[in-house]
Amino acid sequence: MKPKILQQLQRQISNYNKLLINIERESKAKISPVIIAIAGPPAVGKSTLAKKIVDDLNTNGYQAQYCPMDGFHMTNDELNKIQLKDVKGRIDTFQAIAFSKAIFSLKAKKSFWWPKFSRTQDNPIPHGSFISGKEDIFVLEGNYLLIQSEPWVSAAKNFQHSIFIDLPDKILRERLFTRHKKGGFSMDLIKEKIENVDIHNAALIRETKSLANVILKTQIIRSIL
Repeated sequence: MKPKILQQLQRQISNYNKLLINIERESKAKISPVIIAIAGPPAVGKSTLAKKIVDDLNTNGYQAQYCPMDGFHMTNDELNKIQLKDVKGRIDTFQAIAFSKAIFSLKAKKSFWWPKFSRTQDNPIPHGSFISGKEDIFVLEGNYLLIQSEPWVSAAKNFQHSIFIDLPDKILRERLFTRHKKGGFSMDLIKEKIENVDIHNAALIRETKSLANVILKTQIIRSIL
């Protein structure tokens, strides 16, 4: 069952500022560090929202850190060895166990490097953001944060807040097209990747929507993109 206060939060949100105010209010009532998870299909604006929340929290006096799940992609060499390079981005192309361990390290206030994903290199980078262990709030974002299978579900038990964001398929396809084009993919490969990988992934991710404490409306997402 969802915490009652977060059910109220979901009903009250009408814009980004209200979301931020409620995050701050609820974070003050929790034992530090607070972990916020933003889930949703690829290219819907998760990283944009997460970075904005982190920037605004830091401006308001918190020690917040952005932690993207993309840093736990398997490398291209690893994917080639297991013949999964063509479906990169699917749930089984991530280092799920390493991700789960990293979440527990956040909660234990350990210091370590959080990996990030480089779109120019198309590979994860081990030394992405340094976690000092002194942060108040961590804002995570990723496709599969609310998946109900191990080790994802064990990691999710450490989330104090979970937010789901989404966009209509038409807009989603447009944003995916732009992303893949910037990545240097051919037109044929872009079409194949969107229809055979991304949209299938989105369907799986959308099954977790009801598990989120907060579901942002499309107009709120559009206002920050």
